[in-house]
Amino acid sequence: MPARTFPEAPNGVNDQDSDFYVHHHLVPSLDPCKGRMLRVSAPIAAGTVLLVDTPYAIVPTVEPSRSDALICSNLVCSRLVPQDGQGSCCPKSCYQDVIWCNDACREADRPRHEFECCWLKRNGEKIRQEECEYDFVTLWHVVRLLAGRHLERKASSMLWQHPQRKEFVRGWEAVEMCCAYLDSWPEPQIKHWRRLAKIYLSNESELPGLPGPDEVLSVICKEETNTFGLYPKMTGPLYMVDRPVPRGESYGLSLFPRAAMFNHSCLPNVTHKPDGQGRMVYTAARDIAANEEVMITYFDLTQFDDVKERQERTRDQFQFACTCERCIEEEAQDNLEGIDSLPFGLV
Repeated sequence: MPARTFPEAPNGVNDQDSDFYVHHHLVPSLDPCKGRMLRVSAPIAAGTVLLVDTPYAIVPTVEPSRSDALICSNLVCSRLVPQDGQGSCCPKSCYQDVIWCNDACREADRPRHEFECCWLKRNGEKIRQEECEYDFVTLWHVVRLLAGRHLERKASSMLWQHPQRKEFVRGWEAVEMCCAYLDSWPEPQIKHWRRLAKIYLSNESELPGLPGPDEVLSVICKEETNTFGLYPKMTGPLYMVDRPVPRGESYGLSLFPRAAMFNHSCLPNVTHKPDGQGRMVYTAARDIAANEEVMITYFDLTQFDDVKERQERTRDQFQFACTCERCIEEEAQDNLEGIDSLPFGLV
């Protein structure tokens, strides 16, 4: 794991945003069809860490029926805290999934938690009961994204920037650069999100400084499109091990703004796995040539082996059709097998 490269950010802003690492050969680029992408400017050896990205916001995804450890709510910490009663809880008992390692973490996180506390107390259980678990996690994540935005607006005169690698922006600006694909989502889904936003994300007495309804909808779309699940095992290509195993149960959800530039491939050359503090580590899965695009898989390839299943997954969840080398080759093979089965030559 690379050591911390950047200096500390000032208190009051998202401090963890000063703690991400970018390899000096990793560069953003633009493709006329794909849009944003990442490539390497020089050859990279397998096993090289390319990016260690920090979350702009993070939420636990442990269902109420499970007793797994929860993520410390102090964003700078984000370590796993066992549900054994030893962690520090909210004095206002806002919600059961809010926990900190200790009182010091709770105090460090106080400005950000004050933004969400009232909202969670009023809406957390209601959303879980009247909507669904998925909608609750999504909306809570959006609220934590907006909490970061709110803190930045309050401390706008203090915003910290590193003088180098400005192409990898920080703060809310990095979230704004994430793609929303608003026109690509099915209309029933957009209507559903508008309804949720109107009911749960429109009260400024609960969430001060809320943006307008259209911007809130855009944030929801960005959250849906760019969020990474946190899993105990690596997510990557199947060729790395003889017997690939599933990556396990999700324990968290986060938006990593710089990593949102990675495009998807079902034959990726980069793996990703969270570290012990909620940061996502992206590592070269094989030797990568100079100027080659670096890509990850957006889902667990052990669970989607068939090309039709993978295509359905990218269309439904990410709003695009995968045209990676593996999919093209397997679709061509399926087409050839279909042709071979036709009754040519029969009278």
